[in-house]
Amino acid sequence: MDFKSVPNRYRPIPFWSWNEKLKTDETLRQIHMMHKVGIGGFIMHARGGLQTEYMQVEWFENVDCSVAEAQKLSMGAWAYDENGWPSGFGGGRVNGRGAKFQQKYLRMEPGEGDTPHTIINQDGYHFYYEINPFYVDTLDGEVIAAFISEVYEPYYERYKNDIRGFFTDEPQISRNGIPWSLQLPDAYKAAYGEDLLPHLAELFSAVGDYKNTRIKFWKLICDLFSENCMKQIYDWCTGRSLLRTGHLVLVESMRIQVTSNGAVMPHYEYFAMPGIDRLGRPIPKEECLAMYQVASVAQQLGKKQVLSETFALCGHNVSFSELKRIYEWQMVRGVNLLCQHLEGYSLRGIRKRDYPPAMYYQQPWWEVYKIFNDSMSRIGMLLTEGDVNVNILLIHPQTTAWSMFDNSENKNIYELGMNFIRLCLALEEKHVSFHLGDETIMERHARVEGKSLIIGNMRYTTIVMMPDNLLLDSTKTLLEKYKANGGIFANLDEIPADDIIDNKHVTYAKRLYKDFVMHYFVNTTEEVQKAYVKSGSQYMDITTGELYPFNGYYEFAPYGSLVVIEDGTPKLEIQKERQLSELPLGGEWTVTEHSPNVLTLDYCKYFFDGEMVEENGYVLNIQKRACDLKRPVRIRQEFSVQTDCIPEELYLVIETPEIFEIVVNGKSVPKTDAGYFADSAFRKIPIGSFFDAGDNTIVLETVFTQSKEVYENLEKALMFESELNKMTYDMEIEPIYLIGQFGVSHSGEVEKLDKDALRFCGNFRLTKPTKTVTLQNLEQQGFPFFAGTLTVEKNIFEEDNNQKLVFHTKGVNAVLVSVNGKDAAPVLWNPTELNLSAYLNKGENTVRLTLINNLRNMMGPHHLQIGESHVVGPGSFFKESCIWSKNPQKWNDGYCFVEFGLY
Repeated sequence: MDFKSVPNRYRPIPFWSWNEKLKTDETLRQIHMMHKVGIGGFIMHARGGLQTEYMQVEWFENVDCSVAEAQKLSMGAWAYDENGWPSGFGGGRVNGRGAKFQQKYLRMEPGEGDTPHTIINQDGYHFYYEINPFYVDTLDGEVIAAFISEVYEPYYERYKNDIRGFFTDEPQISRNGIPWSLQLPDAYKAAYGEDLLPHLAELFSAVGDYKNTRIKFWKLICDLFSENCMKQIYDWCTGRSLLRTGHLVLVESMRIQVTSNGAVMPHYEYFAMPGIDRLGRPIPKEECLAMYQVASVAQQLGKKQVLSETFALCGHNVSFSELKRIYEWQMVRGVNLLCQHLEGYSLRGIRKRDYPPAMYYQQPWWEVYKIFNDSMSRIGMLLTEGDVNVNILLIHPQTTAWSMFDNSENKNIYELGMNFIRLCLALEEKHVSFHLGDETIMERHARVEGKSLIIGNMRYTTIVMMPDNLLLDSTKTLLEKYKANGGIFANLDEIPADDIIDNKHVTYAKRLYKDFVMHYFVNTTEEVQKAYVKSGSQYMDITTGELYPFNGYYEFAPYGSLVVIEDGTPKLEIQKERQLSELPLGGEWTVTEHSPNVLTLDYCKYFFDGEMVEENGYVLNIQKRACDLKRPVRIRQEFSVQTDCIPEELYLVIETPEIFEIVVNGKSVPKTDAGYFADSAFRKIPIGSFFDAGDNTIVLETVFTQSKEVYENLEKALMFESELNKMTYDMEIEPIYLIGQFGVSHSGEVEKLDKDALRFCGNFRLTKPTKTVTLQNLEQQGFPFFAGTLTVEKNIFEEDNNQKLVFHTKGVNAVLVSVNGKDAAPVLWNPTELNLSAYLNKGENTVRLTLINNLRNMMGPHHLQIGESHVVGPGSFFKESCIWSKNPQKWNDGYCFVEFGLY
């Protein structure tokens, strides 16, 4: 196997958010940018902010050119099957067909009722259904057939197999309690030979034979969703040689998947590439259940690739070390195909706050991104093509969870789930491979052969069960036969550990090949872990695919990983490396060049129709307040800027400059377009000649208005996520930026915060460019809002060239190192150190470092009282209640920045 070359089919297929007015030349430009950094395909995802009519002429013109260009570049073009999410409503066309097609919830209230939605009055209760007009009944096959007709068929008619397939996003049964469907009474009678209605109270209360009723009800719900929704779409795709990928919603615990999916595992059968999503930087241990579930079904049914849509909500400051940690935490448990969230076609307006980080060209680190994509894809390729050998099966207790569910908090289900996850984690610590057995999947695909239980392609010789598990009759029959044949049931203590590695904190996966075995180890802790690996004589540099001798001893960096290849080559005695001393980073360094510096302006005095609204108002308050008036409003914004000197190069960066009259210090500014900064919608306008030393005022004026449709959609967006997720505006009011060759000073207090963050309280002013810096807290040395590359240089005298650089990066995504004109490998993740012995001379040396950061300090969020957040969504940016933040977080008018430096 060629470890160095990674074909595109193993490379990432990110969400490409089509969230703007689409233009074919821009669409083609972005495809080539993706190809350049090692991305293997893209998912054309209609999303909030879209200004081109969904699935109409201009939309398909851009799909046309995307599909054609992808074929030229051997990339995969994927269609996303919805406008926003969750999948199923066809941009409003399916639920718009009437009540039969709309989502319904079962409700129970004391007394009697007589409404158009009444189901029955009995035992002193009124049972009825509530309609959600903004989503669909996914239990009804006719509804899903309409969805296929509205979305899937137009794509197939136009592209046939020129697209790889479809991504479906979070189709669901209910996120608001027990579901209902008009077909349920008949379906229940057909399944069980008895009426459902007399048993409705048992779904809410522990009365009658409630456990049996709940199990039958939720099994039926799960089967209807699986057959009528998931299988129908899957069969449609496979019948046309198209692939289906995507993920379901709320799969991380047994409690939350009851109403949303019934049980998640049965539905993975109906994906060619099943997937999950993994959001935010914190990783609770219990979330590993999501990977166990999807990987088990995929491996049982021979589905080679398992996708993860991941990195949403991490915030713009997420480092490559953290991205690697988040993804490898999933890969070692079965994921092998990356779908990055999110590549925004534009970051204009609301788009910049769409569950950041931006994982796209707008980030300063884009040019080194290929290293990350190559590395993760190389591991994914090895995990995909190797065979697995698993003989332990854990029976998933979702049936027991069904019996407990009564539409309340159901803490008992939470405890059941946690006990099950603790069992899984204990097996993980023994480095034992195992699968989960879902009872519906077993009902479809399991059989007993001798002392083995077979599910699809997998043969199990040991079964582990939770105590007091309730089981379906079909499962009982299988396990009775297995037991009668002498099959082994075991508890945790009876399962021996695999001694492949002597550290329980390192998670392990193995793949078998004809000529070698891949051993994959991931330190899933934040501490350094030392270990001895029993097998394998070579380790892989994941950035290049090169193999190097390995003697078994390894020190894992926090969240570090190791790929070991065992091919029969004996371990060699490796000569101990010479100890390297640490080259000091302290002292002053000369700034040789940097990207334009930034000053973000997000507070201003503003007026509506000549009347002042706020003296020093947060800019994102303006649009909501103006929209509330539901009429045209003449808005005047006045931004104050202090400067010690007039920068040689100074630009105003503004979105949609064409809608504003721009005045600086009383003089009208011509809208001379000087290109863009960061995002193609962020237009640069020269204003240096209008600035004075001292106080300056930038005034923006516009007549702000929205169409009737926007005002209506704002009301709908408060009601259900499908409306919010496709929201767009005609005009938007956003922060502005100054960029150029200047420094930014601060007067006021600086408060140290958690998560390597600081809060600046006071005023900012432009100064002369910073000439020298230390490599700690650059945000306090003239670069608080900086987003770009900063290069520094220093002459160092060394008598010994056995030196290394050690970085403790903060707010830095990559460090490029050059010594005496020779470039070393970029440093992107732990361990953040670099051996310089091949580069240093004895005597005088010139060391040049280029620090590459991210959009965080430029774009925020700046004002959360908690400081830096590792779970960032649209609501993280709003001070006042709005559709994006119904209950705003605590606010602070000071500016929170993340630290920027190397120690």
